[in-house]
Amino acid sequence: MGETQIIFMVLGTLGCILIIFGYLIKFKNKIQLVAGVNKNKNKVKDIKGFASLVGGNVLLLGLIFCAGALGIYICPSCKRLIEPALLLSLLVIGILTYTKSKKYIEM
Repeated sequence: MGETQIIFMVLGTLGCILIIFGYLIKFKNKIQLVAGVNKNKNKVKDIKGFASLVGGNVLLLGLIFCAGALGIYICPSCKRLIEPALLLSLLVIGILTYTKSKKYIEM
């Protein structure tokens, strides 16, 4: 098995896991899947808003990772462009989720 197939399988699996978690958080309000929320659950002011924000962003990350896996599989020579784009999207969405989630949590 080549390097491209391994990257495709790892990114695709990670993307599918993120899609499942994003769905559970956003649509089923399973905020206990978010790290640190169980300990501070009483500090969350708007559970539905918080779940919608975090779950939607996790769902988006999963879709981006699946698209990146498919892109690497279809065009292995584009790997040098796709991998940094995936890392950048992870960083940007993570920072946006952190900053926007503060309005749902009491400090």
